[in-house]
Amino acid sequence: MAEVVVRTLSVPAGHPVFRGHFPGNPIVPGVMLLEWVTREVAQALDRRPSALRVRETKFFTPLAPLQPATLSFELGATRCAFDIQCDAARIARGILEWDP
Repeated sequence: MAEVVVRTLSVPAGHPVFRGHFPGNPIVPGVMLLEWVTREVAQALDRRPSALRVRETKFFTPLAPLQPATLSFELGATRCAFDIQCDAARIARGILEWDP
């Protein structure tokens, strides 16, 4: 059985991404979460993030500034499922793929 990799993220409230996403009710953009996932998986694979493809993603709950998110994933030969949570709330889940 492959090892489950776990990483954490917390986006500072002053991060520039929150200037337009959304004033008065800031949330971490989904694209920022996906960038984090692809960067962490690529690092674990010793590949470039651009070598990975997002097969599917579903977002469930917004993530606010300063909220700690936990990413977990298990690497397979050509794909991995990932899950992002904040406390007991699921933020997102999905699948990444890559060529062997």
